[in-house]
Amino acid sequence: MITTVNPKGQVTIPEPLRDRYGFPPGTKVVWLERDGDLIPKPLLSVEQLRGRFKGAELTTMLLEERARDRKHEDG
Repeated sequence: MITTVNPKGQVTIPEPLRDRYGFPPGTKVVWLERDGDLIPKPLLSVEQLRGRFKGAELTTMLLEERARDRKHEDG
């Protein structure tokens, strides 16, 4: 997918990617630089984090999230 930076420096995240990677309206975005790539990540609130890990083993959840990140980084 290709998007364009507008004159204000804004970029629209395509809806399928917003849905897949958890960017609901109003989400703050953290921009990471990794190996020459720019990576947007949703900044989750304490409430979102609390609900995300409820009932799941934290280590397993973190390992799964890291695997998804690695897959995304490798393209």
